[in-house]
Amino acid sequence: MQAINISISSSAKNFIMKRGITDITFDLEILEPAGCSLGIVKEIEPAYRAAENVDRYYYTEVENIRIYISRQIKIVGPLRLTTEGFWKLKRLYLSGATIPL
Repeated sequence: MQAINISISSSAKNFIMKRGITDITFDLEILEPAGCSLGIVKEIEPAYRAAENVDRYYYTEVENIRIYISRQIKIVGPLRLTTEGFWKLKRLYLSGATIPL
């Protein structure tokens, strides 16, 4: 595991505290939608659990929260943990990272 720096927004802190989250894993999800002529769809997905094989992830711990980021995800700038979405659809979002092309 390689350590990385990441900041956490106040909205993300509230989201994490309300749900009692202690581990966050960001994975690259690759989907092949049926009937889609685009081929594959890639998305960065958060999971509120520890990574299973930590050697495949960047790692950091911020304010007692363990964060794992898949090495398949491309880091393009300063990393910041924020939230996106509304009400029940709200989730954590990793800004400063993107999917590889």
